[in-house]
Amino acid sequence: MSEKISRRKFLATVGGIAAAAVVGGVAWYLYTSAPPTPTPTVTRPSRIRYSTHPFYFPPDAEKEYERITGIDVETTYLEFFVMTQKQLADPTAWDVAASGRYRPIIAEGLARPIPVEKVPRWRPDKVLDIFYHVEKYFKPAQVKRFNYLLWHEPGKTLIAVPVMWNFDSVTYLPEFLPYEERGGTKRTLAYSELWNPEWKGRTGMQDEAFTVFSETANYLEATEQMTFSGAITSLTEEEVDAVFNYLLPYVRQGFIKTFWFSYGEIVSLFSTREVWLASTWQPVCFDTRKAGTPAYYAALQHGPFFWYNSGYVSSLVSPEVAEEGIRLLNWHLELYTQMLYTRQGYPSPAWAWEDYKNAMGDEFYGWFYEGKSTYLPIEEAIKAIWPDKPEFATLPERLQNALFLPDAYFKHFWT
Repeated sequence: MSEKISRRKFLATVGGIAAAAVVGGVAWYLYTSAPPTPTPTVTRPSRIRYSTHPFYFPPDAEKEYERITGIDVETTYLEFFVMTQKQLADPTAWDVAASGRYRPIIAEGLARPIPVEKVPRWRPDKVLDIFYHVEKYFKPAQVKRFNYLLWHEPGKTLIAVPVMWNFDSVTYLPEFLPYEERGGTKRTLAYSELWNPEWKGRTGMQDEAFTVFSETANYLEATEQMTFSGAITSLTEEEVDAVFNYLLPYVRQGFIKTFWFSYGEIVSLFSTREVWLASTWQPVCFDTRKAGTPAYYAALQHGPFFWYNSGYVSSLVSPEVAEEGIRLLNWHLELYTQMLYTRQGYPSPAWAWEDYKNAMGDEFYGWFYEGKSTYLPIEEAIKAIWPDKPEFATLPERLQNALFLPDAYFKHFWT
């Protein structure tokens, strides 16, 4: 690759971006150029190469897509925080890709736009309002960045097609912290609990500047300790230095036990109670619960961090391969794949489609998308979820709620 996308240039590009709008964003950019002359048929490729992560394309999804299409999907899984670097290092090595930090891929011309009509599930009346009216939710500087990562021409042509979304936040263990969650009806802990002296040496942050600096900047701006010139996901060099200098004393004094890189690492640290609270993704909370350790995902006092994941097709591939990438993209918004995302706790951006509602049922859909309570009270739900752990039924309600597993309680959705 040329000097313009060297490791040094890449770090300079992403070091000041982070994620209130797309902290976990991934996208599929779709090659849509038609052949110069009409062709009567397009031969489907027998194989497509996909650079991705298990969150975006679980093994079950790969197996099912191959079964229904006959296409061999050659999947390469990468660690989340280094996906874009590896894809930029050799963009000829993949046909379809996903990543969490894809702005450099747009900037390098490795992604091309796609008309909205090529994504039939992307309808204004079916998707989250924020995707069409982001100005209602973010300040102007953030709106500009949000749209750059989503639209080629707002409302008409997409540069990325989101397939899942959620909020990043803080997972914490209520056995050690005096908080509890009530379905988002109240704000619990502040982000600054990560450097609270009471939890010194028991907290964690993510091993990535993109996340650490933006999440901290969000807290500092919300509490009026600092002001930032633009989007907190696009900090200037001076602003990055200011956030760094704010955090440095806490790091040097040992407040932060770990900057986690591996998903399995942070789940293990929570499950064994080595870490009591950390900046994480939501599945970390659920997988900690599955190990029998009560865990909550915080409704932060100053707001969690909205993101969406999407995917892209290389602009270097042939029209035939590009069309297969579009098919794969559309399939990610279909019910089967969305069921897999829902199991991780990730909602669909096209949440209002009737087949989602019908498959989930009123109780699950109401709990997942509308903030409603389950039909069973927690003392009954915990018995159904943990039949081999009768001792859990004797725990205080606060800890029982922290052991609730949606994929076990709503297991009808996957069976």
